[in-house]
Amino acid sequence: MLAKVRGLRVRRKLHALADARRQERRAAAVVQAEVAALARHGEERARVLVFCRHEQRAGGQWYATLRAHDAMTPVLQQRLNDARQAHELARRQAGEALRAWQIEGARHDDAKARGRAALARVASEGREHD
Repeated sequence: MLAKVRGLRVRRKLHALADARRQERRAAAVVQAEVAALARHGEERARVLVFCRHEQRAGGQWYATLRAHDAMTPVLQQRLNDARQAHELARRQAGEALRAWQIEGARHDDAKARGRAALARVASEGREHD
C-alpha cells in the first residue's frame, strides 16, 4: 500500500517538475525577447544618430527624437533585469522540483523494496509453519 501511495507522489512530483521546466523555458524566452528588444533599441538609436549628424535643417528635431529614444533605455534595461530575475527564480524552482522528484523516487523504490522484503518474510514464515 505504501508503495502505491509513493508511486502517486512520484507521478505528482514528475508533473510538478514538467510544469517547472515549462515555466523555466517560458522565462528564458522572455529574457531572449527582452535582449532582442534592447538590441533593436540600440540599432534604432544608431539610425537616429545618423540623421542627427546629416540633417542640418531638421537636426534639432532629430536630437529631440534621440533624447526621447534614450529615455526609453532605462525602461528596457529594467524589463531585461526583471526578466532575468524571473528566469533565475524559475530555474531554481525547476531545480527544486527535480530534487523533490528524485527524493520521492528513492522513497518509492525503498517502499517497494520493503514491501518485497515483507512478502518474502511472510512467505518464509508460512513455509516454516507448514
